Amino acid sequence: MALTPEALNLISLALGVAGFACLAGPVVLRLSGRTPAEPLGSGKSLRSPLWWAGFVMTVAAIVLQRMVAQ
Repeated sequence: MALTPEALNLISLALGVAGFACLAGPVVLRLSGRTPAEPLGSGKSLRSPLWWAGFVMTVAAIVLQRMVAQ
């Protein structure tokens, strides 16, 4: 069963929303004060595993959207 372009659009939209939520999650937690900042020079910054999952999902959504558009 082949997926229609409309279904692929919805999948890429869901991936994009979930990816953006994962990317923004650590930033929002830090700005609201619920997560303490790492010490300067620790090298961790905001790149937690959640951040990387969001990054990968967002890139996958962009690639899928470009495939659907062609």
